[in-house]
Amino acid sequence: MFESIRVPLNERVVLFKNDLPVRALSPGRHFVWGRALSAQRWDTDKLVFRAPAEVRAVLPAEWFREVTLGELERGVLYRDGIPVTFLRPGVHRFWTGDASVRLVTFSVAEPLPPLTAELEALIPNNEYVDVTVQSHEQGLRFEQGKLVAVLAPGRYLLWTHPQARTQIMSVDMRRVEAAILGQELMTRDKVTLRLTLTAEYAVDDPVLATQKVSNVRDSVYLAVQLAARDYVAGVTLDELLERREAFTRFLEQDVVPKVARFGVRLERVGVKDVILPGEMKTLLNRVIEAEKAAAANVILRREETAATRSLVNTARLMADQPVLLRLKELESLKEIATQINEVRVVVGTESFKALLPAELLGKAATS
Repeated sequence: MFESIRVPLNERVVLFKNDLPVRALSPGRHFVWGRALSAQRWDTDKLVFRAPAEVRAVLPAEWFREVTLGELERGVLYRDGIPVTFLRPGVHRFWTGDASVRLVTFSVAEPLPPLTAELEALIPNNEYVDVTVQSHEQGLRFEQGKLVAVLAPGRYLLWTHPQARTQIMSVDMRRVEAAILGQELMTRDKVTLRLTLTAEYAVDDPVLATQKVSNVRDSVYLAVQLAARDYVAGVTLDELLERREAFTRFLEQDVVPKVARFGVRLERVGVKDVILPGEMKTLLNRVIEAEKAAAANVILRREETAATRSLVNTARLMADQPVLLRLKELESLKEIATQINEVRVVVGTESFKALLPAELLGKAATS
């Protein structure tokens, strides 16, 4: 019994008789004779194929190639210079009827080759790490959980595999401004108040910052908070309000060495706001008003004392110089004359003598 079998250019066929492979058919038209015949087809456009050993035994050796990739190897099949299939470790068989088909193997112990758009789309994401460390960052490279390198800014393409799972962590090295809000504290004189503090810091050592603490911001927050509690508990309210610079210096001296132990550089810390309870504000306003009133009263008394002392000195001078007293009277009369139309002064002989010095009277008589 004759049977005609047609094989397209992109196919290969294995002829079976009684379910056993007996012959491989290349592209073209074939006439076969026999009973209990069947055929199995493979599409050579799909480069990688699987077939039992009995089938491979009847396939011509020049039709396919067999390759074994080790645990640290990866392969890419190219056709016409374009990557089409990615191969993981194991045994792989692929058709070689197309002369443009070639296999390129890579070692995951070596750097990843430059990724074209086609390779990036072909290689699975879990086979490599593609990370860009920005200019304001530093990268930490981990393999199997161990830190192996500190990376400068740039793009990094690295293989990752079960024997060396690779992970890159980026650490921000920029300055961070943190506000420590609403800290309810009690002073030594039992006054409860609320403080708002500010802290500016930056990561100085990315290794310490990631391995010593789980969260840098929370650790800085806690260090400033505890230092503020220690200081406020040891001073009175008046001392706190009058010595804010001393408070800032205490925070810097206490917090700087603590945060340096986990790789952080504290650049500035200080008190932004001191919020008092309503009744305490009223009381302080009254105290301030009383202090200002007392200060004003002292100034007034000082001025009154100075004015009285000046009057005493003037009186003494006039007592010693009667003419000055009379001149002062005339000056007063002059000022009065500016306010009215006419002033008449009646001076008797005795008064006239008292008005002028004896020397002047003597010269007038002789003349």
